[in-house]
Amino acid sequence: RAGGQPPMLLLGVGDQGNGRAIVSFGDPDTSKNVSAYVPGLGTKLDGGFADGTVKRARDTAVGAREIDPSSASIVWLGYDAPQGADVAGTGDAERGAPAYQSFMGALATTNENADPHLTAIGHSYGSLTVGTASQQPGGMPDVDDYILLGSPGVGVDHAEDLGVGKQHVFVGAAENDLVSKAPSKGSVAGGVIGGAGGFLLGGPAGAVVGAGTGAELGDLGDDDNWFGKDPASEAFGATRFRTEDGPNAFTQWTLEAHSNYFNPEKDQMSADSIANIVAGNPGGITPEARR
Repeated sequence: RAGGQPPMLLLGVGDQGNGRAIVSFGDPDTSKNVSAYVPGLGTKLDGGFADGTVKRARDTAVGAREIDPSSASIVWLGYDAPQGADVAGTGDAERGAPAYQSFMGALATTNENADPHLTAIGHSYGSLTVGTASQQPGGMPDVDDYILLGSPGVGVDHAEDLGVGKQHVFVGAAENDLVSKAPSKGSVAGGVIGGAGGFLLGGPAGAVVGAGTGAELGDLGDDDNWFGKDPASEAFGATRFRTEDGPNAFTQWTLEAHSNYFNPEKDQMSADSIANIVAGNPGGITPEARR
């Protein structure tokens, strides 16, 4: 995008799988602060990628550069994000993780600053890909901070398991974002078994009570998500920042709350916190109590 601010750079493109594209706003070689955002379910190289996913990286870059002009933000579609039922499994994340790990290492190598500040950002299923990358042999030692948004779990149970201190792991989880509350497999199984048992003993009312009891027994503390410990939970230990609640999915039939984190027009608090973390100013976030 000639003459645009921040400048838009195409770092990579390919036709493998559902398409590959790596786009940066700002120069990742000369900027002190560089983030790389991994998108999740349904993302592919199509019109929606250009109109929606790429805008998230631009919004982040614009916000970060207001805090520190030496900031760049990348959207990394270097893997096949799940397109349907595959979202329930870890396969896409496991296949994409080595490429993301390698990319983050390359960012550190080519950056001209003596000690660049790198932030790994994962949204939705992309947070699992980021978390899985951190668990590859050698980890991601060049990553300074992690931002996990609308996460159904990242494959580890504690923030420090990502390879940084827990104070360097930040979480955005909107109250009405159902993906960030995806129940654990144990909770679902316990609820089904408990509900069936309750029905046999006490009819429909017993089924409701039994389901709740079974779900709790399958997830003591109610702090597990589909892919591990809930990143917004006290047990996980990350720093949670405040977000707008977003529309209620049950009354408005929308998952919009899952998609607003980067958007300053719909969630200024979240967008500002993301920008502050990327720019190396975590003291500028608006904190929120953990679940």
